[in-house]
Amino acid sequence: MTKNEFINLMQYPREWVEWGMLPDELLNGQIAEYEPGSERASQHYRNGAFHFWLRRGPSKDVLLKLARLSFLDPDPLMADWLRKDYIAKAENADGEVLRVLRQERL
Repeated sequence: MTKNEFINLMQYPREWVEWGMLPDELLNGQIAEYEPGSERASQHYRNGAFHFWLRRGPSKDVLLKLARLSFLDPDPLMADWLRKDYIAKAENADGEVLRVLRQERL
């Protein structure tokens, strides 16, 4: 399976690729663990991508991208949980990040 096929199968919004948020290290690992049928729970792969970045103590710029990506995710419940419990509480989540998290909900 190609990376593009996997990205589409897992319902990643195109902005993940456009904003450089799916590095080879992440994608190759997800493709290696993929089993046919797991696309029915594609939110687990997207959640893993968010946590890939969150575990690295992301910069403000990365947090802004993650915040915006969360509003594009096809699973609004998972995305809301990520915003409240992880992105908003990240070490580098300053006032601008928090404003984006609030504004995008309007």
